[in-house]
Parts: sequence; C-alpha cells; structure tokens
Amino acid sequence: MVLLMNNGKPAIAVIAEDRTDCETFRNIVHKVLGKQTTVRQWGANGCSILKRKLPATLKTLHSTGCNAFIIVHDLDRNPQNNSLNDEKVLRQDLEVASSELKIINKHICIPIEELEAWFLSDPSVIEHIGKIQGKEYSNPESISKPKELLIKLSVGENKKYRYTTNMNPGLIEILNFDLCARRCAAFKNLLSFLNSLNPSVEE
Repeated sequence: MVLLMNNGKPAIAVIAEDRTDCETFRNIVHKVLGKQTTVRQWGANGCSILKRKLPATLKTLHSTGCNAFIIVHDLDRNPQNNSLNDEKVLRQDLEVASSELKIINKHICIPIEELEAWFLSDPSVIEHIGKIQGKEYSNPESISKPKELLIKLSVGENKKYRYTTNMNPGLIEILNFDLCARRCAAFKNLLSFLNSLNPSVEE
C-alpha cells in the first residue's frame, strides 16, 4: 500500500543515469499521475556511478519523504560483439544494490537498448523531429543504437540534425503511451507500476 502525500499522490523518486533521463521520467510520471505528483530526481552521470551510489541514494531520497522509487538503467550493448547485455543479470545487480533499504513500491526500468527506442514506436514523434510522415517501427526494442537512428531521421534540408537528447522530456508530451506500451515491454511495465500507485488510474 502506498503512503500518500497531502495532495493524495505518492512522492516518487527517479534515479537514472543522467539528468535528461530523470526529467524524461518525471514527465512520464506527471502525464500518468498528474503534475501535482511529487517527483524527486537523482542523475548519476553514468551507469557505474548509479550502481555504486544506489544504496546511499535510496536512503537519502527515502529520508526526504519518497515512498515510491523508479530506478532506470539502459540495457547496453557489449562493445566487443555488439550484442545486448544480459537483462536478467543487470536486473539482479540492481535488485541487490537496492536491497539494503526495504522498499515495497520499487520499479526497476530497463529500456532496451536505450529509452530513445520508445520514441521510434510512434510515427507522430518521428514526424515531429524529422518531418518524415508515416515512418514507424513496430519492434523498436530490436533496433541497434536507437539514439543514433533518431539523429539520422532528424536531418533537415540544411543537412543539420534537429534531434538531441535534450528534446526527450518534451517528446514525452507527444508520445502515444498506448502505442508505445504495445511495442515496448519496458514502457508497458513502467506504466503498470505507475498505475498501481493510483487506483483511480485505469491501466
């Protein structure tokens, strides 16, 4: 059961690899649960720092009143053979690192390979960044280097790229959540967790 703040919403902590990812997830939370939902953020500036500082960070955020936690870590590729790393191993590592503090409402979100793959699920987002009508990907989680693909799709007539990761928080406002959830399992699981925090929100 979630302990609610005075406004009737959970206080959610977002722990991610960088500031932009935190802001992106904050906007997802606000789009699902409302903008009055308290979201506190911690960007690690790297995956290795996230793992190392995760126990202490959880304790700090818990002490500030957070009662629900989202831990975000991309599923990177092995630079030697370009294959995806083992998701089960990564999830277990994050579970162990976060196990010192007994948290009931915790979700480990592992975008495959990067959260930028989520934007490839929705043709309206692609059109927004690249003015390419009708372009979409039915299985974006299978695409290698989705961030680089978004950059390529955003090239304009002047040969300059429009897309940068700083656009990600704003793209959440455009993203069709239902479509993305059907095409990206990690996003679907994230929405299920957020909906579980608020019984009034239908899945």
